Amino acid sequence: MAAVVLWHFPISHFNEKARWALDWKKISHRRQVLALDYLPRALWATGRPTLPILFLDGTAIGDSTRIIEALERFQPDPPLYPSSAPERRRALELEDFFDEELGAPLRTAMLGPLFTSDPDAVVEVLGASMSSVVRRAMRAMFPAFRAFYTQRHKINAATMATAPAQVAAALDRLAAELRPSGYLVGDGFSVADLTAAALFSPLVMPPEFPYPPAMPPPQSLVDLRDSFASHRGFAWVSEMYRRHRGRSAEVSAAAAAPPP
Repeated sequence: MAAVVLWHFPISHFNEKARWALDWKKISHRRQVLALDYLPRALWATGRPTLPILFLDGTAIGDSTRIIEALERFQPDPPLYPSSAPERRRALELEDFFDEELGAPLRTAMLGPLFTSDPDAVVEVLGASMSSVVRRAMRAMFPAFRAFYTQRHKINAATMATAPAQVAAALDRLAAELRPSGYLVGDGFSVADLTAAALFSPLVMPPEFPYPPAMPPPQSLVDLRDSFASHRGFAWVSEMYRRHRGRSAEVSAAAAAPPP
């Protein structure tokens, strides 16, 4: 069988979702950090300009939701999809909610202020676990990189103004959906819990997050984090990481060669 390989960005919450699923299922895999060349390589692999991309059984799979779906077929145990049909539907609905309603607003709330005031912090945050050569290139071409990134992810004055309230609404939804078990669906950890916790991870930055930035967080991120730190949902994210993030199933710390 061909090696399982994940192309990823270390700091990205959608990439963390895919990494956690692989680690949860203890699927041995190699990871390759893509940098400034990710766009053409992603388009070549899947026809989509996004990461993560998982190479599984000779097939390139883009999008974290599709990756988890494929992993459930590839290795059903331990499961991320609940066994009962109603609970599975509910888990998938919540996965979709956090993907669609939290992913972009949290990115905007965290990075928007940095793009306008602290280019060095942007490079350190987005360049986490990338080489110093890549980070220097990002800094040297920062005006072009900023224009590309903010346009691509719709980071502008209007979205920056609404993003914190959208993050707060997602935390409120999380807290409202918690069952007596402490999980979002049923009595155990599912794709709903994994998605919500992974999507909030750059904000909460629990100790178990595998790729923390090397530098202390800039003040705007500290202030954003502090504004939500007393929320029940914030503490829940830390608890999910403590209970369930577990050990990495990556088989080598070295960058994996791209599949043929």
